[in-house]
Amino acid sequence: MIDVAPWFPGAASGVYLNTASMALGNLPGSQALVTALEQWQTGTFDWVQAEGVAEDLRSLVASQLQVSPDDIAFVTGVSGGASTVAAQLPPGVNGANIVVPEHEFASNFVPWMLLQDRGYEIRLVKDTDGVLSADAFATKIDSRTAVIATSLIQSATGFRIDLAALKTQAAEAEAWLVIDASQAFGSIAIDTDGIDALFSCSHKWILGMRGMGHLYVRPELHDSFVPITPGWRAAARPMESFYGPTIELSTTASKLDDSVPWFDPIVNIEGLRIIESVGIESIETHNRVLIDDLESRGFTIPFDAPNRSPIVSIDLEDPEAAMSALTREGIKASIRAGKLRISVHLYNTHEDMAVLAAAIS
Repeated sequence: MIDVAPWFPGAASGVYLNTASMALGNLPGSQALVTALEQWQTGTFDWVQAEGVAEDLRSLVASQLQVSPDDIAFVTGVSGGASTVAAQLPPGVNGANIVVPEHEFASNFVPWMLLQDRGYEIRLVKDTDGVLSADAFATKIDSRTAVIATSLIQSATGFRIDLAALKTQAAEAEAWLVIDASQAFGSIAIDTDGIDALFSCSHKWILGMRGMGHLYVRPELHDSFVPITPGWRAAARPMESFYGPTIELSTTASKLDDSVPWFDPIVNIEGLRIIESVGIESIETHNRVLIDDLESRGFTIPFDAPNRSPIVSIDLEDPEAAMSALTREGIKASIRAGKLRISVHLYNTHEDMAVLAAAIS
């Protein structure tokens, strides 16, 4: 098991199994935020320095995804990323369609549904007991498919899609493959090769604050993508572009940047540094071992190994009663789609699994 206790003192006060909603705060990030707030209070906060931290964060996000910093834009979150990509599509004609799971999380669902007003048919992929098979996607994809949009890991169930199969299907259809990685970035290794756009948020698996997200855009699409909420950060030289009468747009994905909430990168970079320090492969192994531990204690893990993730949906007769019992035992989890949802991350332990099993039983 990974020993990260010095980074997460809050883990000692209970069993935190709710990263799929919000990460447990880390000490370096908390200390950085306190310092920044003190500077704000005394009028010594340096926003230019915060902008520099944001650029360091861009590089760190790119490093984790094994892409260039030029491919990364800052957005408000998953909805901002999905909306930015959706806005790039021309009007839909001649049967143009978009394929998306019927139970996709709303932030990566609503932006595509709204494109019906622009002529696109929305084709919903049905799951079978939570399983979103490659065959189910294949029945919806054809030569007129413009976009295949899906979460890499489903929020409610923890189902991990067959990304390799979807990449093949997207390539054959010449459709964009658009991935919501909010439940994946920071929990599993992600191969962006074959993905046209990918977005995530900062407040889950990469251990940051809510309010900021990241958008990866395949380099070949940079020129054609148009900023949706442009400001001074869309410029090639942002610090020289506060005013008109002219502006030169960036030629990289940064032209899609939303304004950076200055406190967020100061905190978020500390969380991502922890991810980098531990290593994503070690984190993925750690989480898988904990899920196997849960299974060994009699819990049903509903999916085959390739489709499992750090999120587990547990079917109970009375999930609300179970949540009350867990709360009394100092266990933090969630209810999603009528089931108890637990999510493990690098700060969880075998002892946590034992406490969870005992509380539910």
